[in-house]
Amino acid sequence: MTRIQLGMFMPTTSGSLIIAKGSPPQSAPTWDLNRKVAQMADEGGMDFLLAQVKWRGYGGETGHWDSALEAFTLMSAVGAVTDNIKIIASVAVRTIPPAVLAKMAATAYDICGDRFIVNVVAGWNKFEYAQMGLWSDDDFFLNRYEYADEYLTILKRLWTEDRVDFDGKYFKIEDCVSDPKPAQLPEIVCAGQSPGALDFVSRQANYSFIGRMNDTAEQLGEVAGKISAMAAEHDREVKSLTLLTVIMAPTDAEAEVKKQGFLDNRDEAAIAEWLRVSGFDKNREDYQTLPPEVTTFMSVPFIVGSYQTIADHIDALAENGVAGVCLSFPDFETDTADFIEHVMPLVKSRQ
Repeated sequence: MTRIQLGMFMPTTSGSLIIAKGSPPQSAPTWDLNRKVAQMADEGGMDFLLAQVKWRGYGGETGHWDSALEAFTLMSAVGAVTDNIKIIASVAVRTIPPAVLAKMAATAYDICGDRFIVNVVAGWNKFEYAQMGLWSDDDFFLNRYEYADEYLTILKRLWTEDRVDFDGKYFKIEDCVSDPKPAQLPEIVCAGQSPGALDFVSRQANYSFIGRMNDTAEQLGEVAGKISAMAAEHDREVKSLTLLTVIMAPTDAEAEVKKQGFLDNRDEAAIAEWLRVSGFDKNREDYQTLPPEVTTFMSVPFIVGSYQTIADHIDALAENGVAGVCLSFPDFETDTADFIEHVMPLVKSRQ
């Protein structure tokens, strides 16, 4: 069994990947909280931390994701107060020119060393980018991976070449210089399962996020295998990761009670706004017919159960070729410690 990597989705926003009232799951995205859970994860032996990029939230009684820390700034600081854990900062390609991001990443790499990784987000959410005047037209829903491909090509060249000229469909740069450069090419994380996304990640990424709401471990394994095969055609290796919200307790029954508590306290206004803006993308029109269990958990896969149930599920993912799991918790401060103490020792694919 391949050793599976375990990481954590950082508490960079007001709220976890659960749209429900109460505290938790609503936590203020402060530096103090992020530092505390980052050091806990580092000392507890987790493999990576990932900060999402978010520019506008969904309101409601909870103000879900209305407040968000900036990923690169935050993760540079996290890198300075941790020792071993990998640091993944996200960039939405519509928001920062590649030449600017190249220097930001080189700075973060200088702080973190080869622990620093860049998560390139093609970005489907018109709602976030239009408010800043960064959405040209709705064709971007279809061509965003072409855009991200040019973006990442420029990034890699600026990290490795003295001067760069580029004349593409979306970017034009002339005699562009970016120093200092990272000591080696930072690893890249991307996401997406459309044909265009799979082609993009197979050529450009080191890790690919995969997964939909109700995928089984076997289904995820099939996608991971497809990406590996596509990458091999380019003489590359791309490992697959998945995102997972964990609702755990000493017993399955107690965990189910926790889950039901979130469903009973859904923030209906925030959920309605999330559904509305998700529907801007015609590929996501089915969001309007999703059941409450799916919308409360933002269409993100989740596992509910005892410590052993959680560990068994992670092992099943490893057995099917998934290389890593990025964990989200309802309450990052208490759940991180709980997971490290009670679940990680039971995960056979870590031993």
